[in-house]
Parts: sequence; structure tokens; C-alpha cells
Amino acid sequence: MDRPTSTAINKATEYDKLQQILDKVRDLKQSLANFFTEYEHGQPSWPTILDQMNVLSSQITTLRTSVRHILPLLRTNSIMPMCLSPENDLTVEQLTERRLSIFNHDFMPQLLRTKNLPEIEERERLLNTNLTTNNNNNSNPMGRSMPAPNEIHTRVQELNLYLDHVTALLRQTKDVTDKSEKQFDLQRFTNQSDTKRLLDAMNYGIGLKAPDTSSSPITTNEQANMNQQMSTQPPRQQAPTLRIKTVSKSNR
Repeated sequence: MDRPTSTAINKATEYDKLQQILDKVRDLKQSLANFFTEYEHGQPSWPTILDQMNVLSSQITTLRTSVRHILPLLRTNSIMPMCLSPENDLTVEQLTERRLSIFNHDFMPQLLRTKNLPEIEERERLLNTNLTTNNNNNSNPMGRSMPAPNEIHTRVQELNLYLDHVTALLRQTKDVTDKSEKQFDLQRFTNQSDTKRLLDAMNYGIGLKAPDTSSSPITTNEQANMNQQMSTQPPRQQAPTLRIKTVSKSNR
């Protein structure tokens, strides 16, 4: 059994890439056909149009990216027509979706051309000329004198200096802010041991001391102070004693 060579593998890979691009082109054509069909049968709503345009834009962007990646491969290969025939060719008709059914000496230069038609080149030149003229007319609408190139260069340098200064300030502010946030994150505002002791005391009464209900003995100094206070107070007057005399009643 023959092993596939590197050339055959490369050709298969190139063919797969081209086939993927053809599939993307078919999808884009189908999306355009659906959009035109829906627009012809009735006026679609504005959100529907926006959605379809987004789909078309995405497909076109993907197609351009794929073509850009395969351009180096296409530029390294040359297309040479090996068979020209004035008769109808079903294969060509199928590949071109019935746009071309004969691949003869008249169509071959048109299909393999690398430059635009002279009429298109002339039209493109006129458009570029008109665009340049309009830009020159709109570049100085107020009649002001344009600054010299040296002055423009000086202003650009000054603007770059201002931008560098602002960028340095922003970077410095960001560094200080990041440093402050890191320091704040490293700080500890709670103590695990104290929290555990507090929870144990609240939930289970661990670590709480019972109140002392025993009377403390009076010291000598306190007794002396109490005696001094009692001696300084005036004595209270005692109430006079009452004498009661009993008298016997006479008999009537």
C-alpha cells in the first residue's frame, strides 16, 4: 500500500481550504437571496432588517478573513487553461451555477484577467480625482492658513509629551491605589481567639466568674472614721418620763 506523499497531503489541505471558502460564498449568496425574497414579498420590520444585515456583515467578515489567509497560497499557484472547447461543458456550468456554460477563447481571458476593464479603471480614476478635489476644498472651509509641517510636528510632539505626563500620573495613581488596597487586605480587624472566647461565654457561660456575695470585713481605718462621725453628731434629747397617778372613785 502506497503512503500518501507530502505533496498529496498539501494538495488535499489546499483543496479543503478552497472548499471551505466556496461553502462560505454559498452561504452568503443564500443569505442575500433570502433577504431579497423577503423584501420583495413584503416590507419587513426594521428589527428584522437589522438582524439580517448583522448576519450578512458577519458572513462577509468571515469570508474576507478566510480569503486573506489563503491569498499567499493562491499567489504561489498559477492557473493555466489546458482544455478550451466551443461546446457546452456541464462541469463548467455546474461550477459557475449556470452563469457560464462554454469555456472557449472568448471567455477565458475575461475569467483569468488580473486587471479591471479599461472602462472600470477610468471610472475609478475619476472617482479618486473627485474625492481628492472635494477633500482639498473641505480641508480649509474657513479660509484659514494651514500650519507649516514643522509647526505640525512641534504640536504633535507637545501633545505626545502631555499624553506621556498624563499616562505617568495615571500609572502612579494606579500603583498607589493598588498598594493601599493590598495593605488594607492584609490588615486584620478581628481576633479569632477573642471571638471564640466571647461566643463560648455567651452560649455556654465558659470563663464567666460568679459574683462575690460575702461581706468584706471592716478595716480599722473604716471603724475609726465611723466613730469620729458619731462623736461629732449632737446627742439626741431624751423624752421626759411620764408619771401616772391613779385615783380611786368615791362610791355614790
